[in-house]
Amino acid sequence: MPLKGRRARDFHARISMLVTCPQCQFARELPEDKIPARAQVATCPKCKHKFRFRELPPEEAAPDQEIPAPPPPAPDQLLPEGDIWDRLGAAAPEERPGQAPADNPFAADPDQPQVDVPFERLDQFGFFPGLYQTLRRILFNPQLFFEAMPLRGLGRPLAFAVLLGEFQIVFQLLWSMTGALGESPETAQYGLGLALAAAVVLGPLFLSVFLFLETAIFHFCLILFRSGSKGFEGTFRVLAYSNAPLILSCIPVVGPLLGYFWSLSLTVIGARRLHGASLWATLGAFALFIGIVLAVMGFMYYVAATVPTAGK
Repeated sequence: MPLKGRRARDFHARISMLVTCPQCQFARELPEDKIPARAQVATCPKCKHKFRFRELPPEEAAPDQEIPAPPPPAPDQLLPEGDIWDRLGAAAPEERPGQAPADNPFAADPDQPQVDVPFERLDQFGFFPGLYQTLRRILFNPQLFFEAMPLRGLGRPLAFAVLLGEFQIVFQLLWSMTGALGESPETAQYGLGLALAAAVVLGPLFLSVFLFLETAIFHFCLILFRSGSKGFEGTFRVLAYSNAPLILSCIPVVGPLLGYFWSLSLTVIGARRLHGASLWATLGAFALFIGIVLAVMGFMYYVAATVPTAGK
């Protein structure tokens, strides 16, 4: 028997959707019966960022639909604190007649909403808040982070990766010195000072070179599996920001190990989301990448083990 009157309204009001802005993280529960059936994009009135909040089948999605804003309240009427989702619309941008496609093959899809990386907008967020927001988004919402990440150069992603790499090196030195029980305090402090000096001076150089080599190998593997649609820059940004779990190096013993495997999983998620590749193609490219890296490391270990023997 169908529900009628007030009972029907109460039933539909209980079916709600949590809509979260990826830019400022403002969240609001909206009753689904209040959301237009073909709406896909919400405009956050807090930060004015427009983003896709759900996917609809092609036959249900409307290409250009703008939901009118509700009428303004009376001067003496107070708005509820959470009622600031003021517009819902379709994701497709307005098409201009005769508009030519972009010359850049790696240009962003106009239908794909983009969200700035806080670490790349330190003028707006500040250093520590920007670093914290970037780490939080990568670690706890990597799918949305990489899918909405714009391609805006290599400098800030490189700085992010070097910063996290230096953080890991420093804490590894500290934990290793804590376990050096057979050394005198003077010797331990002397060795720690030399290691820290070397990490500060040479660490950024080695980390940068390693990141570029790592990107070249991984992007080559992605090309073989036809999964590198965003180019070298896209792969570089994925690998750079996948270093976020290195923050766990501050936890002794288990922190670096957990961070390493977490970083590998973020690499797969980021490559798939940013390049828009299939899961199996991304996994195939990643498996080939790991195989090449292990082969190179094995060869270097073999050379290091046999060269001293040959010199005797």
